[in-house]
Amino acid sequence: MSENYAGLALTEALERLQRAGKNPQVAVTCAPRRREQAEGTLRVLRYDGRTDVLTVARFIDPIESIR
Repeated sequence: MSENYAGLALTEALERLQRAGKNPQVAVTCAPRRREQAEGTLRVLRYDGRTDVLTVARFIDPIESIR
């Protein structure tokens, strides 16, 4: 069973993946109206282990990560 990274802050997800011997690319996405916003926390939307890509977006409200 693979670990679920959804909701984790980008830095935490990268640390976990690096400990597992992975060095994923990071793809940042956002809603069109938020393209210029720089505040908030980059959080994982999904991790694709086949392509080793983390897809992240910026969230302004605090989120309880799945741990």
